[in-house]
Amino acid sequence: MKNLLLIILLTTTLLFSSTLEDLKITDDDFIKISHSSQKNNIFERINDLIQLKKSLSDVDDDFIKLNEVNDFYNTYPYISDETIYNKKDYWATRKEFIIKGAGDCEDFVIAKYFTLIEVGVDESKLSVIHNLHNNEYHLVLGYQEEPHSELFILDSINKEILPLTKREDILVLHTLETIDLNNKEIDILSDIKNLSNYKWTKIYLSSKNKKIKLIN
Repeated sequence: MKNLLLIILLTTTLLFSSTLEDLKITDDDFIKISHSSQKNNIFERINDLIQLKKSLSDVDDDFIKLNEVNDFYNTYPYISDETIYNKKDYWATRKEFIIKGAGDCEDFVIAKYFTLIEVGVDESKLSVIHNLHNNEYHLVLGYQEEPHSELFILDSINKEILPLTKREDILVLHTLETIDLNNKEIDILSDIKNLSNYKWTKIYLSSKNKKIKLIN
């Protein structure tokens, strides 16, 4: 019995440590969380993520993973950047999203994207799609089993995963790409496409621990 409890404790500790590493939570972050009045809620959200990833560790069906991860984050409330960060447009990391426990459309997409990769969904099947929803800029996550198969949309507004052909309420503008941040000719102040790509690149490279390089 003691051995079983030890194994359970060790497994839980390893999962917790692994998730903290995935979220890029530093010692300073941990200290700040521990002293926060919301620490119980924050640690509960981290634990919920651990349990989600554990429950999907032996699942081979992408659509089960898509639905579980989509439903998991869609329980978070939608709150504007101005309310949370006092900024008009701020793309939070998944760590920030989980610590705050709320965010806007970009935050939902970022959290779902990296979590799906961690539970085994091939990165090549996922895409970050900039679009218009009711004439407002919006971000959704796309999934395609194969390059020419149907594109499914994971959204924070319509919480049901549907094919793009069923989402007449959104107009796709472009798919975000990783760009060369060292390119001084990129005008991120006036070009919404470059600005979106720039923000996605910063988040992507930070979360994946990759060096800045030209991909497209």
